[in-house]
Amino acid sequence: MGSDRNLVYADKLAEGYQPFLVDDDPTGQLSEVVGRGDGAVRAGVYRVLEDEYPDRTPVPYYFEMDEYIWIIEGEVHVDTPDGEKLVLRAGDSAFFRQGSKSTWTFHAPFRKFSVEIQQVNG
Repeated sequence: MGSDRNLVYADKLAEGYQPFLVDDDPTGQLSEVVGRGDGAVRAGVYRVLEDEYPDRTPVPYYFEMDEYIWIIEGEVHVDTPDGEKLVLRAGDSAFFRQGSKSTWTFHAPFRKFSVEIQQVNG
């Protein structure tokens, strides 16, 4: 029987960073806190280190799932297709709908906690 909780202590989180791939290209790093085997839910901490791609480089991003984020450190500039320009800084939170597109420019060091949830059409 599985557990009804998942604990990830800070030292394990720090050791767990893996390349985060966008179109098969490493784009920052993700330390996954929890994920379901079917890929419908994922939570973790994403980071961009100073002077590493994509620090200060615009990156087009397509949201494959609904994503709730909370900025832990640094800031990110988000440009939307309708011309809106957002700046999210440490302490800010946001929600991006599955299927939406935007361009992100990270200002490292940057870290965000995110929870991604696959929409269920029905």
